[in-house]
Amino acid sequence: MSTIILITSVILLGLFLIKPKIGLYLLAFTLPVIGFDLFFASFTLPLVDLIALILLIAFILRQLFNFFFIAPEKPKLRFPLLIPFSIFLLISFISSVLSVDPMYSIWYFIRWPLFLYLAYILVPFNLIRDRKTLKYVLITITFSSLIVLVFGFLSLYGQDITNSVFRIRSIPFFGVYPFGQNHNLIAEFLNIGTFFILSLRALAKSVRFKRFLDVVFILSAIGIILTFSRTAWIVLALQSLVYIWLYFKDRRVNKKQIVVPIIILVLMFIPFIFKMENIQEENTSSTDNRLMLTQISLEAFKEKPLIGHGSGEYIRQVEKNIRFRAKYGEPIDSHGILQKVLTENGILGFVSWIFIVLVLSLSFYSALLKYRKKAPWLPPLIIGSMGGLIFQFLNTSYYKGKVWLPIVITLLAIQLLETDSKRKERGEER
Repeated sequence: MSTIILITSVILLGLFLIKPKIGLYLLAFTLPVIGFDLFFASFTLPLVDLIALILLIAFILRQLFNFFFIAPEKPKLRFPLLIPFSIFLLISFISSVLSVDPMYSIWYFIRWPLFLYLAYILVPFNLIRDRKTLKYVLITITFSSLIVLVFGFLSLYGQDITNSVFRIRSIPFFGVYPFGQNHNLIAEFLNIGTFFILSLRALAKSVRFKRFLDVVFILSAIGIILTFSRTAWIVLALQSLVYIWLYFKDRRVNKKQIVVPIIILVLMFIPFIFKMENIQEENTSSTDNRLMLTQISLEAFKEKPLIGHGSGEYIRQVEKNIRFRAKYGEPIDSHGILQKVLTENGILGFVSWIFIVLVLSLSFYSALLKYRKKAPWLPPLIIGSMGGLIFQFLNTSYYKGKVWLPIVITLLAIQLLETDSKRKERGEER
């Protein structure tokens, strides 16, 4: 098996060296495939991370070749979110060096936060330089989310609708869960893809295709509801409120025309709310689990408040907790980025992560003020990508590409709009 993986990797490396955009589209397509692990020697990598690694190597080799052999006009290397991410990465590295097991923490730092920035943020940001490529990546991510949705609906087949555990979930293939085992891993990607569908709808020209996307959007929203994920419902509610507010803010609509559809939607949603209550009544262990993980995080923070215990140490703190092991068995990673960063990187890491979120939020808010009327496809793009990030305040995909690549293409969309705006201003001046 290792030989097959090695040969395939070499072939892909050659392909990505020649046509890096193929690697980019393949990366976008495999974003949700985080549960299909590939083994090579003592290393284990999910399929999507292997593709990201090969694309990163190809990108570095192309940069070196261009530097030494290709003259003079080559695109400048761009570093998105450089200052906030540099601060966070520096603090993470220092905390890793000062940890009880520095070799383990440094490796974790390289494998997760550093790899995230290089492979899922830096590389795509430099490969996407035009609207056409951006649109293709957007379409690919959206199509990938629809595949997740289809398999989610297929998972309902054979389930008893009267059973409290009836919900969309991951389907195993030959014992492997390609999208991960937990239903939240499906829901978080649907929260992104659902609003990306609306972005594509705004870009579409055909009336028929717009209607088709309307149906797909509704089905995708229903898919999120049927995961019966509390976090997914909260995020979807926030996304919907923001989208509705922006939609009607720029349109003259009679308020009475809005009230009736909202009442109908609420009435239709009531049975799902009762179902959710039944699920939560029988699923108190999940809430207790999260509370205990938060307590573990706060206790660990008190021990090393400034710089934390080091990257990757959260799960070891859980492992040392006798109460958790006695009640739940195997240790698990943090169910929320803030408690993880607080434990591993202390108050400095916590503040630096908040700084990243703040920079993103301000950038997106500023873009909405400037371009939402000129580019109606931008608001759902921002809402979708921010939904994926907000989800991580209560989930475990904070260092995964499925959350950050959508953010990258949103930043690129804003940059392209700014470039177009500057060109028009220069043309008017002339």
